[in-house]
Amino acid sequence: MVHDPKNAEEKCGSDFTEIGVMRAWDDFLKKQEELLGADVVNQWLAPLKVVHFDSGNLYLEAKDSFQVVWFEEHIRPLLKTKLLNNNFRPIRVHLAVADATASKPKKERSKPTSSIQFAFDTLEASMTLDNFIVGEDNKVVAQLLLELSEQPSMLGSFNPIYLWGGEGCGKSHLLIALTKAFRSKGINALYARAETFTEHVVFAIRSSEMQAFRKAYRHVDVLLIDDVHVFGRKDATQEEFFHTFNTLHTSGRQIILSSKCASAQLEEIAPRLISRFEWGIHIHFNKLRSEELKQMLQNRCVALHFPLSTEVVEFLVHTFPNSKSVNRALDALVLRCHLQEDARQKRNTQSIERKTAEKMLADLIEKEQKNALSPQRIIAAVSSIYGIRGEDLLGKSQAQDYSFPRQIAMYLCRQELKLPFQGIGQIFGRDHSTVMTSIKQIEKKIELSEVELLSSLQEIRRILQN
Repeated sequence: MVHDPKNAEEKCGSDFTEIGVMRAWDDFLKKQEELLGADVVNQWLAPLKVVHFDSGNLYLEAKDSFQVVWFEEHIRPLLKTKLLNNNFRPIRVHLAVADATASKPKKERSKPTSSIQFAFDTLEASMTLDNFIVGEDNKVVAQLLLELSEQPSMLGSFNPIYLWGGEGCGKSHLLIALTKAFRSKGINALYARAETFTEHVVFAIRSSEMQAFRKAYRHVDVLLIDDVHVFGRKDATQEEFFHTFNTLHTSGRQIILSSKCASAQLEEIAPRLISRFEWGIHIHFNKLRSEELKQMLQNRCVALHFPLSTEVVEFLVHTFPNSKSVNRALDALVLRCHLQEDARQKRNTQSIERKTAEKMLADLIEKEQKNALSPQRIIAAVSSIYGIRGEDLLGKSQAQDYSFPRQIAMYLCRQELKLPFQGIGQIFGRDHSTVMTSIKQIEKKIELSEVELLSSLQEIRRILQN
């Protein structure tokens, strides 16, 4: 927004220092056009309204909170050195959101609060605590959360609860099941995927319905947000979730979060938000073992009235080694069976042979094989990050350049593939005790939040995911 110096002079009389503030602002905008481009300035800076100014202050008004967030992130850091008055002192910029009701007629202002309803995620009927399979590695975690659902008086004792683990370990099932359990006891519990929260923030900003949004998310007893790592690089979402978190936490209401990684490994998320994730209890959730996956799959088959032979169940678990992928495969098999005329006539899915199932799921099997994690892929990814050859990582050298990456590779084989210590030892040519010691050393460094290691693990996992 470019202001006429003559108008400023008429308004401010002979106070050239104040005129200098407006000139400095105009010059600043022009400079930003050169750096950011006219389109960016016209979209984010030009619409800012100058409400008031004096010799050392400039009061601006933004049209919405999204514009404020953008300004604070991209422009505020430049002001101390780039926006100076005639005395070469920094001009303090005060930014506030315009009062949306100020320009509305009285009749409209007197209308009741918006009746807009936000569409929340469907709670899948099959996801309950009764059919949730508690893996051997997750018994302590599950016990804590089950006690929380059975004893409402415990709510807020551990706040927040941050649950993290790889894809397909059952986090979503558990959060949805807990939501149902809370509601059955009359507790106002709200479950939302992180993507849904973001969609609601964007919609609320665009439609000027932030009050309705805040009412929906901040007037609950328990808030459960799934996959908070999705908040990365979404500044407006993080800003709103930060205040939502503070509101609920201050009033002692329970917050339960899930993520694919530990809070220290979250990417592009504000440090102040990460620090809040670490206030309460931080729990790692492990993937189900093979036998546990079979039990989960058989339970779902019963719920879907779709019995399968032991041979087909074992084939599915072997081919799709985590709960998310195996459930996706089962859903596809159910649909494709019922689309075939012979399946409709027989109604006996136990007659499905492994070869038939394999043929029906050929596309999913091919995709799974392309994405399948293996010791070889882990070794290749670790070697790539540390700039060494795979042969050196598997070799006998005890030099730090090779031994440390080797320990990381062993840790990932245990963590991601659930391989036994002896099996890992065979891959790396080490004995059982050496493998255990190596993995414990990496786990200890992770507990101490060693930045270099966490950064390396983050990069390795990105390679493996891609």
